[in-house]
Amino acid sequence: MSQASRRRPASGEFALIAQLARELSAPYAKAVELGIGDDAAVLRVGKERVVVSVDDQVEGVHFDLRWLVPSDVGFRALQAAASDLAAMGAAPLGAVASLHVPRGFSEAKLRELARGQAEAARQLGCPVVGGNVTRGSVLSVTTTVLGRVAKPLLRSGARAGDELWVIGELGLARAGLLLHQQRSKVPSRLRAVAERARQAWARPQARIAAGLKLAGRARAVIDVSDGLAGDVQHLADESRVKAVIEAQLLARLVPAELGELGDLLGEPGVALALTGGEDYALLGAGPRARRPARAKVVGRIERGRGSELELETGQRLALGPGFDHLRR
Repeated sequence: MSQASRRRPASGEFALIAQLARELSAPYAKAVELGIGDDAAVLRVGKERVVVSVDDQVEGVHFDLRWLVPSDVGFRALQAAASDLAAMGAAPLGAVASLHVPRGFSEAKLRELARGQAEAARQLGCPVVGGNVTRGSVLSVTTTVLGRVAKPLLRSGARAGDELWVIGELGLARAGLLLHQQRSKVPSRLRAVAERARQAWARPQARIAAGLKLAGRARAVIDVSDGLAGDVQHLADESRVKAVIEAQLLARLVPAELGELGDLLGEPGVALALTGGEDYALLGAGPRARRPARAKVVGRIERGRGSELELETGQRLALGPGFDHLRR
């Protein structure tokens, strides 16, 4: 670690990432078109652009084996990693996975985990082509994905006057996690949405097709993995603009049943949509004329800096940084 790093320690996940990006900058690497700071890195290989990203799923941090079977762990590990490809508008090429296996985790369970990976791989068209297995104190899966793209979608590029779009559902995965944590009794009228919520958390879906369709439409894109409030801030920071989420529009994205389930769980529907992570929806910014058919408007881009929630009264509230693994 450099002297500068010792004098100014990182104060959280995103500060640490920024610090590591400075330490690991590689101006000498001509193949690197885009390094640390977006959903994925972009490498030039001949005339091709190859997108590379890595994601961890760690027991006790990202999942609890009391709530998931091993096949769920394998499935969600690959889908979560591939979501970064979706955010870049990239088509999957393949993946490699590193498994840390604790003592007592049987070969049968390991095969079941691999079956979950294989199921996700078939859905995504992203075969797992290699990796590593070693002993660890807890179960963890580290997945590196590679994709191909002609022109990557970046977090930067949003302009004042653009709309903010969401493709996918928000808040459902957060509700699923809360259901597992609280073990709340769900009334019969909410059992269907509760089951959808549990499934959304256990088996998320990377929106590869939606990402490909955003090419030529969106000026900036990010996947919603750490919560809408935090991820819209990242998009605003990289684009050097102000992002405004409109509470009234966001509320329309939350089905009545999910809102009622959120009230039961102690988090209103809009709160689930705003702060819940692991939905892996896509958040894009672009002009109204280019809005995709399935995209829902949740706000707009203005001149300025930062991100805000605009209430129906016109009052604005600053949005927070989102989920931080080093602080929670």
